[in-house]
Amino acid sequence: MVTMLATVVQSWNTTQVLVTDNANGQQVLVNTNHNTGNLNPGDQVRIVFNGVMTASLPPQISAQSICVQRVY
Repeated sequence: MVTMLATVVQSWNTTQVLVTDNANGQQVLVNTNHNTGNLNPGDQVRIVFNGVMTASLPPQISAQSICVQRVY
């Protein structure tokens, strides 16, 4: 499994969210079976996925989990 730390750009529906990878600034479309309706632009998230990324623009991944990171 691979972990990505990212910033939410936009959430269209309950199963997709566009993020910017904090490591390299690349935008990635995240598909998931989990509800993303509570994610807002600017939220910092930790995404766990299998490491496979499509060659599309933006690239897409299938997340096993998406967790909002708390900022203290």
